[in-house]
Amino acid sequence: MAEEMPAHDLVGSVGIVERRYHTFANPDSPFRLENGSELPEVTTCYEMYGELNDAGDNVILIEHGITGSSHAAGRFQPDSKYAGYWDALIGSGRALDTDRYCVIAPNALGGCRGSTGPSSADPRTGKPYGSRFPAITIRDMVRAQRPWLDAIGVRRIRMVIGASMGGMQAIEWAITYPDMVDGLCLVGSNAKQTAQAVAFNHCMRRAIMMDPNWRGGDYYDGDPPRSGLALARMIGHITYLCESRLDREFEMRERHPWPQPERDDYVRYEIEEYLDEEGRKLVHRFDANTYVWVSRAIDLHDVSRGRGSMTEALGRIRARCLLIGISSDFLFPPQQVRELAEAMRAAGVDARYWEMESDSGHDAFLDEQEKLAEPLSGFLGEIESGSDEWDEWDKWDEWETNRAN
Repeated sequence: MAEEMPAHDLVGSVGIVERRYHTFANPDSPFRLENGSELPEVTTCYEMYGELNDAGDNVILIEHGITGSSHAAGRFQPDSKYAGYWDALIGSGRALDTDRYCVIAPNALGGCRGSTGPSSADPRTGKPYGSRFPAITIRDMVRAQRPWLDAIGVRRIRMVIGASMGGMQAIEWAITYPDMVDGLCLVGSNAKQTAQAVAFNHCMRRAIMMDPNWRGGDYYDGDPPRSGLALARMIGHITYLCESRLDREFEMRERHPWPQPERDDYVRYEIEEYLDEEGRKLVHRFDANTYVWVSRAIDLHDVSRGRGSMTEALGRIRARCLLIGISSDFLFPPQQVRELAEAMRAAGVDARYWEMESDSGHDAFLDEQEKLAEPLSGFLGEIESGSDEWDEWDKWDEWETNRAN
């Protein structure tokens, strides 16, 4: 007999959910990518919570991070161990209220969780694309979402929201389709990838490619590069945390007491064991090629590409914008997010900044998602009313004074 969901998860929960799929393009009318390559068919896996209204304009579109999926809320079975990654924010009466909004969460192009990616079968050969999958960009991900949203009846997006890579997709949405987006919320993300972030991603890709099982990306008829993918995940996960969290949770506690054994290639500290486990978990649910292709798309992220200057690109935005920085974020420091908000304002965009206090690092948007509820509710209220009412927005004068001093 299946176990029942915990009572605290039932209040406002979207409950049991299912994946949906939409396919567009064909060999005679392929999907053309930003670099000129073509995909003969594109399938998007997505989930919907709440009902789309007759006007098709009550949509909240949620974009995920690098190893995320379309599973943003609810559970697939009553006894499922894990709920969707933003389950605490989505549901009846919650910040992303499914009584009012139709919340839609897709799996990005290039993914391995139901959408077309390197592990998908090429319809021309019937075999996985592997190394033959074309290079993609964040802009390609966004453009690939428009056809299926049109097909299911979406006419306007009340708010597009995403964290990390999801924030990159969100801002690209607001620039690529400015007349379709009313609100943009970007959490711990940017408008152009930084050199430091590219450096980490480069090391992660190299870890995968140096695995003997990589085989240039054509490993689907044999063992996948598990060791390389696990190491890539460990490198990435370090950037998702922060020093204070690592010290607080692990404090250099040893797993094995002295004296030292004859060999020293074993796990001595709890932090080592933790990272090893993070690597093992990803290997069971993710494809190495997707990690390579999607991390490269992240590194290519630059909303100003082909649009003149960054100011010109940001000036295309017509949506109200809320940019959320995380105080302890190492990967996307809050100062970087705040500067993007300032650049938006300078370009004439209605943008505001709010900082999430946390000592959890970049992953706070997942680990402490409840902290996002109040600003998201306030922002959606402003989008609906057209006013600026929430007292906690922008402390621009305070920041300007501190910077001057």
